[in-house]
Amino acid sequence: MNGRLRATALALAAAFAVVGAAPPTPAPAQRFPKATLDDLGSLKLQSENDADASLSGVQIFFGAGLDRQTAAQNGVAALVAECLARTPVDGVALRDAIASRGGSLQYSIDPRAARFYLEARSEALPAMLALFTRALAAPDFSAATIAAARAALSARVNEIEGDARSVALEMFRRSYYSSGAGLPAFGTTASLAALSSDDLTTFYRAQYRRGGVSASAVGAVRPALSAALRALGDGLPQGAPASLAGKVRAIPENAPRIVAHRDIGAPLVVVGFAAPSPGSRDFGAMLVLQSLLANAFERTSATTLGAVQRSVGAAYLYDGAPASVVVYVNGGRVDSMLAIRELFVVSKSLAARPLSSVSLRGFKTTAEGAFITDAVTLSDRSYFLGTLGGQGLGADAINAALDSIERTTPADVQRVAKKYLQRYIVALVLPRSASEG
Repeated sequence: MNGRLRATALALAAAFAVVGAAPPTPAPAQRFPKATLDDLGSLKLQSENDADASLSGVQIFFGAGLDRQTAAQNGVAALVAECLARTPVDGVALRDAIASRGGSLQYSIDPRAARFYLEARSEALPAMLALFTRALAAPDFSAATIAAARAALSARVNEIEGDARSVALEMFRRSYYSSGAGLPAFGTTASLAALSSDDLTTFYRAQYRRGGVSASAVGAVRPALSAALRALGDGLPQGAPASLAGKVRAIPENAPRIVAHRDIGAPLVVVGFAAPSPGSRDFGAMLVLQSLLANAFERTSATTLGAVQRSVGAAYLYDGAPASVVVYVNGGRVDSMLAIRELFVVSKSLAARPLSSVSLRGFKTTAEGAFITDAVTLSDRSYFLGTLGGQGLGADAINAALDSIERTTPADVQRVAKKYLQRYIVALVLPRSASEG
């Protein structure tokens, strides 16, 4: 074990002491404005309202994510979304029409949803939502639009194939989820090529329905914005999307290992664990554990490091059902096998005995800070509101998540570590010249 890893292990081990009789920490004040839930008839809107905000952002969630695809349809959710972004409105592609008015349109394909994000000046956003509603009413699935959308997605697939962390995450998802939730978000070059206009039309009609749409907004949530969202929902066919059951494979005790080779300079390792959903009583404890593992080897850094610079990082993937947590190790920054061994030592120690109250207070503060940092932009906050609120945290989902961290006790951390961190899947991405040993 090298000196830095040994020092980290000793520092963490010192935190595993018998819980003292420290008094309970009082509930924190609101960190974000209190969010509310409004029933607009055809959809529900979670919103964090700032009447004076000059910029506003809206996430629109459709029940058209990866879990609605079969393996034979891989990529259809992304191809439908890309075609929607290219659908002409008054002769101009929707994405370009919104951009010409000073706004932006983005989309993501998650395990549970296809979500579109619009951001613009607060007074202009309702009109942009009206453009989006018109595109939803008549999506362009012509051969020319599908060909252009397929080419754009194929380029994104190739980018992902060159990113070791993305490759490892996809490997973990594929081995954990047995449903469409484990499929690559944008499909593969081969699967995209096999999809036809009929495939897209069938998927769109089945999944883009009023019973599967919701929205979340941050900024100036004025009557005009609510009216535009109501009109969007009213324009969708009634009924709920056709659903495929979400399934996972039980993680065995022998820690399965998946290996891929890419043109990279150093190994990258992802270790994936099952995790509680946001609505679970274990959510706050897992947020603490995620932060603890993510920061275990970077505590001497004077700045917040990005994913590429970190030796070890962690991500909570609560966009899937059930959720998961992944820890990644950058072999270009640290000996990956040594770091992984230390992570396993830490996870076993966390399960064996509780943290001291003093140590837990520090880890909770770090977890709260990391969560707040991740929810700074309009896009991030609207995403958290919609995703976490839709999984049991209620209308004021961001503050509820922070409260769940505050309520976490040493016994909670120990219980959750014992329940979730003792079985895992290892995904390794190695340089093409390296052996699997």
